[in-house]
Amino acid sequence: MKTLTINKLPDLPFDVSEAINQLRINLSFAGTNVKKVLITSSVPDEGKSFVSVGLWRSIASVGKRALLIDCDMRLSEMRTKLDITTSENFVGIAHLLSGQADIPDVIYRTNVPNGYMMPVTNLVADPTFLLESERFGEMLDSCSKTFDYIILDCSPLGAVADALNISKYCDGSVLVVRSGMTSKRLVMSSVQALKRAGSPLLGIVLNRVDTRRGSGSYYYKDYYAYGAEYYQPKGRKSK
Repeated sequence: MKTLTINKLPDLPFDVSEAINQLRINLSFAGTNVKKVLITSSVPDEGKSFVSVGLWRSIASVGKRALLIDCDMRLSEMRTKLDITTSENFVGIAHLLSGQADIPDVIYRTNVPNGYMMPVTNLVADPTFLLESERFGEMLDSCSKTFDYIILDCSPLGAVADALNISKYCDGSVLVVRSGMTSKRLVMSSVQALKRAGSPLLGIVLNRVDTRRGSGSYYYKDYYAYGAEYYQPKGRKSK
């Protein structure tokens, strides 16, 4: 299997690490049939990629084989934010969906034990035709036979329909909301959009929470602001 190195994995404060671990535990309560999890937000800059990476790392840390798929083919910054490097022929999800590569060509073992990644290696102005192809669903079905969890970092709902197109192939969605920025009306609009798409809402992550009164949120070299809480929708019971 091909390999890549993530050179900028943030060292999380204890409180943040515990919040991410709680998200992982709550996700496990959704049932063993929930393996393909879509992570999205209403608008950009709410921290969905931070939550995706953090959840992926937490799952891998307990010995589960976790695959992180970067599906934000329009504006992904994961490669630069995490400073991803490899000596391999660097091809990604767009190559797979366009028929230029096979699944083994685009899944990389990382320096996170049990953590694997399918990156975006080149941006696509309009990936709609790729995301709507049967090849996408076939790819997820194939990967679900190999990995315990698949985390899909997707575009925000308010900008394009990419996440909704992807949601039909997933077992459920997690909506990331930035504390103090995203309006309740916009959050409800996103929840309804996922509902119309037939995607079970597994929960909502309230990100960038002021966890210590008067101290502000945590920051790491302007990468992301930290602090997360998890809310499980009413009516969804743990299994």
